[in-house]
Amino acid sequence: MDSLRNPDPFSRSTADNPMVGWPSDLACLGVRSRLGVGENLFLRGRVPTHVFWVESGEVQLQRTSPHGHNVILQRVREGFVAEASLQATRYHCDAVAAEPSTVWSFPRGRVLKALRSSPDLALWWATRLAEQLRSARLRLERLSLKGACDRILHAIETEGSDGLLSLASTRREWAAELGLTPEALYRSLARLRRNGLVQICGDELKLLPNPTVPPNAGSLGETPRGACQL
Repeated sequence: MDSLRNPDPFSRSTADNPMVGWPSDLACLGVRSRLGVGENLFLRGRVPTHVFWVESGEVQLQRTSPHGHNVILQRVREGFVAEASLQATRYHCDAVAAEPSTVWSFPRGRVLKALRSSPDLALWWATRLAEQLRSARLRLERLSLKGACDRILHAIETEGSDGLLSLASTRREWAAELGLTPEALYRSLARLRRNGLVQICGDELKLLPNPTVPPNAGSLGETPRGACQL
């Protein structure tokens, strides 16, 4: 990682400060770094030394399934990574940059010390963890669904806004996040489109209020940007 030390992020202007509103006793511990595509932030089984926060780009938490498939446990585009490592003896997965990313690292020991000494920081941290726990529960709920179509609909309903989900990744990557093969994802999207449940327009998936079976239900591959299918 290419480190850019900033001993006091609060000394910068608001426009340049990604941690506005953070408790100063945590923000002052951060060291800013850059990750290239495919670069590891940490590896499964290693002893935790830091907690990380993604400012920009995307970091994926990954594991390999017993069948050799890559499973994406979480995509982090702006948020904490490895917060569970504060109480863990090992990192439980790999963290990999899916695109050029800017990440802040916070020394594990100093974060623990700050949490013990500051009730305000501890409450702020608990609130952040509660938000991430809600997101994790939704992901687990989605993966517990047996049907591929059910997982897709669940993702649109819970991750989208007003029934519209804009994909921030390729469909192959999204398939891994849903615990599906790319082929299963394409077949299921085609079925949802044929049954009038979902409209697909480039990288956007929209739930349709009144499902109808369209007359021409062809197969669905990667839809070009700007090309809509009903």
